[in-house]
Amino acid sequence: MTATTDVEAVVAAVWADVLGVERVAPTDGFFALGGYSQQAVRTVHLLRDRLGVAVTLRDLMSAATLADFTAAVRARAEAGAPARPVVRLTGRRGTR
Repeated sequence: MTATTDVEAVVAAVWADVLGVERVAPTDGFFALGGYSQQAVRTVHLLRDRLGVAVTLRDLMSAATLADFTAAVRARAEAGAPARPVVRLTGRRGTR
């Protein structure tokens, strides 16, 4: 099987890259493909950057398949949920 939409193709490409697999089908699950929590966090941040949608870790963890997750991403996009900027910690403030 191959990706059925542009969004699904982007999500599949990110999953494949993060998980180190050749391809991801719509019926594949992130965790079934060997994904773990740190990879899930990385995936969510990459997709926020690439798609500009406030996809959440909960969306990824509750989706059984790529197709389910893509539907959640589309729903967030249609609801107008823009991605929030990622906060980068650069050091400790206020230490004495």
